[in-house]
Amino acid sequence: MATSRTAKTRKVARRREPAPGAPALLGLTSDWYWEQDAELRFTRVEVRSDSPEEQARANGLIGKQRWETGIEIEGGWQAHKVMLEERAPFRDVLMWRTFPDGARRYVSVSGEPMFDAKGRFLGYRGIGRDVTKQKRIQQLLKLDHAVTLRLAEAASPAEGLSGALQAACEMLGWDCSELWTPDESGNVLRQYASWTAPGVPGAQRFIEGSRSFTFRPGEGLVGAVWQSGEPIWAPEAIKDARIRRMQLARECGLQATLLFPVRAGGQLAGVLEFSSRRIRQPDKRLWQTLGAIGTQIGQFLGRAAAERAVRDSEARFRALTNLSTDWYWELDSTYRFTRLEGRNVAGGDPELQKRLIGQPRWDTGLEVEGGWDAHRALLDARQPFHDLLMWRTVLDGSVRYMRVSGEALLNPDGSFAGYRGVGRDVTEEKRAEQMLRLEHEVARLLAAAEDSSAGLKGVMRTVCETEGFACGRYFRVDGEVLRFQDAWAIADPAVAPFIERSRVYVFRAGEGLTGTVLQSGEAVWSADITRDPRLRYRNAWQGTGLRGGFAFPVLAEGRIIGVLNFSSLKAREPDQRLLAASRVIGSQIGQFLRRKSAEASLRESEARFRSLTQMSSDFFWETDEAHRFTQLVHGPGYLPVEMGRGVIGKTAWELPCESPDEAGWAAHRDALDQHKPFRDFEFARRMPDGVVRVLSISGDPRFGPQGEFVGYRGVGRDVTEIALARERIASLAYSDPLTGLANRTSLLPALDQAVQRARRKGSRLAVVFLDLDGFKQINDLYGHDAGDALLIELAGRLRDNLRSSDLIARLGGDEFLVVLEEVQDPAPVETVAKKLLVETVRPYSLPGAQASVTASIGISIFPDDAADASALVKHADMAMYAAKQAGKNCCRFYSAGAAANDPARQTEYKPAS
Repeated sequence: MATSRTAKTRKVARRREPAPGAPALLGLTSDWYWEQDAELRFTRVEVRSDSPEEQARANGLIGKQRWETGIEIEGGWQAHKVMLEERAPFRDVLMWRTFPDGARRYVSVSGEPMFDAKGRFLGYRGIGRDVTKQKRIQQLLKLDHAVTLRLAEAASPAEGLSGALQAACEMLGWDCSELWTPDESGNVLRQYASWTAPGVPGAQRFIEGSRSFTFRPGEGLVGAVWQSGEPIWAPEAIKDARIRRMQLARECGLQATLLFPVRAGGQLAGVLEFSSRRIRQPDKRLWQTLGAIGTQIGQFLGRAAAERAVRDSEARFRALTNLSTDWYWELDSTYRFTRLEGRNVAGGDPELQKRLIGQPRWDTGLEVEGGWDAHRALLDARQPFHDLLMWRTVLDGSVRYMRVSGEALLNPDGSFAGYRGVGRDVTEEKRAEQMLRLEHEVARLLAAAEDSSAGLKGVMRTVCETEGFACGRYFRVDGEVLRFQDAWAIADPAVAPFIERSRVYVFRAGEGLTGTVLQSGEAVWSADITRDPRLRYRNAWQGTGLRGGFAFPVLAEGRIIGVLNFSSLKAREPDQRLLAASRVIGSQIGQFLRRKSAEASLRESEARFRSLTQMSSDFFWETDEAHRFTQLVHGPGYLPVEMGRGVIGKTAWELPCESPDEAGWAAHRDALDQHKPFRDFEFARRMPDGVVRVLSISGDPRFGPQGEFVGYRGVGRDVTEIALARERIASLAYSDPLTGLANRTSLLPALDQAVQRARRKGSRLAVVFLDLDGFKQINDLYGHDAGDALLIELAGRLRDNLRSSDLIARLGGDEFLVVLEEVQDPAPVETVAKKLLVETVRPYSLPGAQASVTASIGISIFPDDAADASALVKHADMAMYAAKQAGKNCCRFYSAGAAANDPARQTEYKPAS
């Protein structure tokens, strides 16, 4: 009988007295007792409750392991299983079960292992307690605390209310919540704040659809709570006849709703509403907690209204702090720092930050735009100031720029207390502006230079004075070596001899910094040349005081034709902005030198030609009083026979010509009618073989014995080659010799004209800045010939995919710029940018290889982003750098402000590659 009874106990759970060995455990005030076998399967479960449901639930556990019953455990089952395998006892482990209606039961379980007389493991036994009530109380207290914390720490009423609604929904399992408050008239309730659980589209639609609803007292469930001041819990709201948003709730799948009055100062301030997709029965404890939360929110609304006046009184202060997120400062009445705080104070130097306290700005090594005397006068007048530029030279020789704004502080009695304000670091912005100005100044100097030497010295002087270098030297390529050509230096007795010694220096590829540039084709930087093992002619540097070194290639048509080398009196760390600008400057100088070389060749050619034409002209001609040709004589074989056919008896403008235009002929006829002599009038005719020849004629009027006008006579010559040479020179000056696109020199005037057209028409234009990603690797892997072929192919693709009226320019290296006129909105610009990205990604067939590159594109819009050409280019360049920082192979629109090019303002597109 005993054996049978034991077996029955193992298979059926029932309410009974504790078994032997159990009383010690049951003495812990338990709700049930349990036992498990060696495989941790339930063999016995005894419950104290008489509820049939509890008995059935206990019976359902027999033969199962605990983790097979739908129960969750604090810390996870894996950790608990490890403890059971170690046969360790456990105490008050929290477990819970979630029921179909969303409710949870929490239990606290304790257990200990069982062993037989020989120490063999038999299983576990233990007790459990229902702690749902305690957990519910804890949750509600936690909810009350969370709501209090959200409201207390909120930066704004909207943030605080949204946070409170979020905390309540997340802790209590509701899908969405709304706060309804009276509008300005006080007659209706409108949605003031809301929160929706992520991943619940139905709830989101319900909230959005409710924003247009208003409720008068007694209208709908919301109006009913507002009128009565009593809460409403509707387990199935869609069956409640009072609901006004019945159709919206059905479409969104919402079921239960809970509404509570919000009170402030004894008055109803609004209605708090929670909604759920599940049918939920009323919970009295939740009612009490939500009542307290409603009171908290009401008090918060009251405080928010009271604080609004304070915020209005501090509007000027907020306006200042909103100018920057870098740092905040305060000065006392003697203009000494008393407070400095923020994320980028003193450039991140805590020691400098400490030293600044107690000092006025002008004693800290700072410089200010306009001078300190003018700024102190402004402070003495208690005037506010905005975006005042200041800068500081740091230990490594670099300059840190900042813009500072401030306003006077007054004591309650109106006496002056000091100043307060904000500052922001604008070093990157200023550095970009400096480099852009340097590039433009170089372009201006080269355009105005009379000869190569003047241009080179002008550029070297500008770079030295702008960037703090002591001297610059230019070495030209002569066969396989570099030889000295020109230099510029500051007035320093130690530097002048160094320049003289440099005149005899010769560098082969790889020798010294200069030769390293010739070998690699890339700019090089030496922070301290005296310690650089690459230095050649080391003795020549001794006694000069020169330390920093920087050299970059001068390129023409993709080939290195020289190297510019700059040296400074201080050791200098590499400047990435200057290194990047050197690519453009090197290309500008290369085009300039090649143009000057072509001009010199042309001058020499013209001198020889003039020498010949002084002895003989190409042809002789005469006209009558009506300017009709009467005679045309030319040397044998010089001009085609057809040249003279059809000329006699006609005026020059009656002959088929390619140029000039009608205005040009009209001016020429006017001069002839006034019987004035003329020289070197040029016109172009297409020969029978299709070749266009340019002819230049000079003539003097002829008069009869009585002084009457009888016609003209003169000479002419074929100047086709000279005209072509002029075109080549113009092309070198204003177009990129490699791709045939416009160059940087011609870009800005053309962009200025486009801006003026857009301004007159009241339209927009877009500047698209395209920079290749990884182009250096193409040169490194396949050589510069392959790189040039890629750039030429890319230029063709740009022409093929843009309008003929769109301006396309190569700025130098792998940088291109496109100007799109008559833009209505940014969307078409983005479409064009995407098309250019796709075209750039397509593989390139290079000599002996196939390669691919990507591009980063930056876009600025006139007049949205800038009002002039230089600023448009600068902003497009900044947007392009933002695209590179975003991972490259994408496009970005320019965005102004401290959060410049933030993704919230930007459009990013990455093509498949």
